[in-house]
Amino acid sequence: MSIKLLKQGLNGHGTLKPMWRQPPLKDSYDVVIIGGGAHGLACAYYLAKHHNITDVAVLEKAYLGSGGSGRNTAIIRSNYLTPEGILFYDESVKLYEDMSEELDFNVMFSQRGHLTLAHTDASLRTMRWRAEVNQIQGVNSRVIYPDEIKKLVPFMDVSDHPRYPVQGALYHPPGGSSGTTRWSGATLTARTSGAFTCTKKPK
Repeated sequence: MSIKLLKQGLNGHGTLKPMWRQPPLKDSYDVVIIGGGAHGLACAYYLAKHHNITDVAVLEKAYLGSGGSGRNTAIIRSNYLTPEGILFYDESVKLYEDMSEELDFNVMFSQRGHLTLAHTDASLRTMRWRAEVNQIQGVNSRVIYPDEIKKLVPFMDVSDHPRYPVQGALYHPPGGSSGTTRWSGATLTARTSGAFTCTKKPK
């Protein structure tokens, strides 16, 4: 858990300090990153963390997270089909598991599991295929059927009444969501000593 979040909960709802700075642009920087989304801000963070490069400017023409980082499902999972994709996204899941503690900021990552529903025989075969590939790569993923789905999601209709009834699902327990996907990137920059963001198009 974020220590800062715990302190804020105990101290009431006082005014919070700004998470990022916006000083005047300098004439030059060691690194200039175009785009203040999760990728751009994460680049600034890891340049400082792993390479000690802190003379960095992140330029964004709108507001932080205004692009794809702020317009997505916020689902974080690793139960993909290809071995390369599974391993890549499994690292992402692990990053999110430790992110709140590392950044001392609550990114609201909730691992409640992820279900991919199958409504046809073909879809169910694909789910079995994905589950096998996931398990070979060491990812917790398996096919479950309507009785178990109902236990996990009591309000879901798993009867045979719908036109396309639920036949099964790929269940991925480590999967979850983050309510602050775009702001996670902003926090990365806030924790980068020396990095700065500009949310206005330079003249």
